[in-house]
Amino acid sequence: MKQVTINIPEKKFPFFMKLMKSLDFVKVVEPSKTLEEQLTPGQMETWQNIKQGFVELKMKEEGKLKGRPIQELLDEL
Repeated sequence: MKQVTINIPEKKFPFFMKLMKSLDFVKVVEPSKTLEEQLTPGQMETWQNIKQGFVELKMKEEGKLKGRPIQELLDEL
């Protein structure tokens, strides 16, 4: 038996899967969930915060966001 990996546009995926399942000689292995789909709500919130931090870091490096001096941050604590 041979195995094939195919990248399908998201909007065409349901049609493609229906077509593949209709073929008796094709064994369909359902796609696994993405990392984000496997997270609990609490983990998802943490993940979103981390992603936002990276977005802000990139904006800071590009000069689109002004940084704060570390002493100012420490003074707030």
